[in-house]
Amino acid sequence: MWLILPLKDFVKAKQRLSGCLSISERRALFQRMVEDVLAQLSAVDEVDQLLIVSDDPAAHLLAEHFHALCWPESQLGSGLNAVLEATLDRISSLDKPPQHVMIVHGDLPLLSAAELRDLIAVQGGASEQVVIATDRHGGGSNVVLMPLASRIRLRYGEGSLAAHTAEAAARSLPLQVFHAPGLANDIDTREDLLALVSAGTSNRAPQTMRYLSESGIARRLLQMNPRECAAVEPPRVVRS
Repeated sequence: MWLILPLKDFVKAKQRLSGCLSISERRALFQRMVEDVLAQLSAVDEVDQLLIVSDDPAAHLLAEHFHALCWPESQLGSGLNAVLEATLDRISSLDKPPQHVMIVHGDLPLLSAAELRDLIAVQGGASEQVVIATDRHGGGSNVVLMPLASRIRLRYGEGSLAAHTAEAAARSLPLQVFHAPGLANDIDTREDLLALVSAGTSNRAPQTMRYLSESGIARRLLQMNPRECAAVEPPRVVRS
């Protein structure tokens, strides 16, 4: 099994947090979350190869640290779905391609290797079954595990779980939705981040939680109300 971790430019990541965090804070937070995710991914014995897809220099350094491959996103296309489809095509063209692929995202700092093992056990190595771990709202596709030879077309975006379910049905592939707390809690909004801070998790996401604490972000978020939060990002100066 290959595990694929697509990562956008760290500077551009988590823009929906721009009302609460500065650009430098968003970048640093995203890197810490990715570090926590990679630490768990590298502990899943069922994974034969970990692959990062990104153009960001930090991603290449993390790939070296976690003994992962790193393929440049710019060589694979534009847009998440197109990049991942090209990635899967390239994997399929290998002399010995894996039977299964799993796609995980970098904004899941609370995920655990145990949850991923449970998801893999649900799939059971079946040659024609798709398993998707959804978000806490029940509409997203935070983790997708599927057979490479009979994969579904990827439809990330709003309502991706319904879109992926339709793709599986069109190909007569069984699809199972998997629920696990760590896989469901992606960090996209202020509310997501505040829930993470409020939980005070100590045994998961150590890099993320340490950064939120030491940077003062955790304290600031707990003291803010939504109106104050919008004032964090400094105004941009437009130069002619």
